Amino acid sequence: MSKLAKGKIVLAVCTFLTINIFYVFIGGPGLKMVHAQHIDVFNLDKDQLPKKVKPDTPEMEWVVVEDRVRYKVAVEKSKYDSKDLKMEDIELWEIVDKSPFEWHQVDYYLESEIKEINTRTFGKQKCERFRKGTLFWLKDGKKAVFWTRWSVWDCRPEEERD
Repeated sequence: MSKLAKGKIVLAVCTFLTINIFYVFIGGPGLKMVHAQHIDVFNLDKDQLPKKVKPDTPEMEWVVVEDRVRYKVAVEKSKYDSKDLKMEDIELWEIVDKSPFEWHQVDYYLESEIKEINTRTFGKQKCERFRKGTLFWLKDGKKAVFWTRWSVWDCRPEEERD
């Protein structure tokens, strides 16, 4: 056997003994197995659960939110006078992109600028936002509208608004 092989064997035995001696000194034989305990959180008694309400939590109030949308739309005067309007007469078909039509070839009765106002009333406060649009009253009776983006919500009091 060569000196190199003998040196490797001696080194392996020394390492093995060092690890075992260290294990004995740190309490290896005295180590005890600890069993983990799991709590079934789904079957706890509700009275035993900790309360998560912080003492500095603000007082809460429930408010009813009323969401209302207003816009003007053109309708036939004869239907309006005879009170014969239907939902189809006041519905607006929103055009997301102008791709369904070749807009320079669309035949329509009326083109007009309109404004849609969205109002939310809650508690003692009222907020509004609006968007402008172009209304096209098409020959097939549909009313198509191309909207701009909504404005930001304005929650200032009425007297402060312009």
